[in-house]
Amino acid sequence: MIELLLELEEGFWRAEDGAYYREHMASDGLCVLPVGVLDREETAAAVEKSPPWAEFKMHDVTALDLGDDEAALCYRAEASRNDQTPQYQALISSVYTRLGGEWKLNLHQQTPIEDH
Repeated sequence: MIELLLELEEGFWRAEDGAYYREHMASDGLCVLPVGVLDREETAAAVEKSPPWAEFKMHDVTALDLGDDEAALCYRAEASRNDQTPQYQALISSVYTRLGGEWKLNLHQQTPIEDH
């Protein structure tokens, strides 16, 4: 299960348009991002307006089994777009729920890490 959730999570980072979000987020899912709290369609639209991530890395991944149909991933992310300096760094948590036999992203939260 954890391997599947990591694969799904990486797919969100690799997504070049909103289609992946529309397919793999729960219909009532939310993303808590530095720009605000976005529902599935708002998140997909924001992805379509942004350049894709050129590269990303996930560090210190912790998986939490929250029951038969729920799980969470927590990790530190480093990512950059082709034109981005400095690199984006954040603490991430993603909660997945199995709906109709498929894992869907239900809640995703990013806390940017500021350089000190």
